[in-house]
Amino acid sequence: MRRVPVRLDTGGIKRLPDDEIKVILRAADELIMQGGRNLLAKILKGSREAKVLELGLTKCPVYGFFKDLPTAEVMAKMTG
Repeated sequence: MRRVPVRLDTGGIKRLPDDEIKVILRAADELIMQGGRNLLAKILKGSREAKVLELGLTKCPVYGFFKDLPTAEVMAKMTG
């Protein structure tokens, strides 16, 4: 298997508070075998996109936790 180098943009975030790490992991738990980073960001932002609704991800206890943040910042938190 060939490895592909990947660079993730943390947006300058060095460390996240423990409660934010727990929120991200809780939302990620909903996605096992269903989606990836983009869908995770949509849960955390509180998206009403069809895929989120179809999978019932609005029922996730941390749905919309980062609703007031720009998507780029949510992605940076997930990467950091």
